[in-house]
Amino acid sequence: MKKQALISGAALLLPLVLASASIAAPRSAGEVVIINTGDRVTPGYRVTVEPSGALASALVPTGRRKPIRRTNRMAALNRRRFFADLSNAGPLGSLPGAGTLSAPAVYVRYHGQQSPNLRTASTASGQMLYQDVKQTLQVLRLPIPDTP
Repeated sequence: MKKQALISGAALLLPLVLASASIAAPRSAGEVVIINTGDRVTPGYRVTVEPSGALASALVPTGRRKPIRRTNRMAALNRRRFFADLSNAGPLGSLPGAGTLSAPAVYVRYHGQQSPNLRTASTASGQMLYQDVKQTLQVLRLPIPDTP
């Protein structure tokens, strides 16, 4: 009986895993993925930002099986600033974090690297990048985690 319950539980979660995995990693060379881990109040989500400015997101609120998908497009000025700030930040993996654990955490994946939690960024370049992320989330009407 336990085995059957595990199998049916896994079958229910499989669409969620596949849906979130479809935008978990960048699909093209210049694509950026923004990840919000969520917390007890705010659902987590993933957003892809294409070099063209096309945006796609998927979030799964508690109690829902299917993700809510949203798409939009960034203004050209915001897109240029976002990608310029990504380049100016240097290797994302070497951005210093504030060293504090906080939820929800917001990360950016780009060119095979992942940033530390941008909500607690301790450098000017990390804070600028987080402002760009917040503007991007605003375009998609997603919940924006405030700085701690």
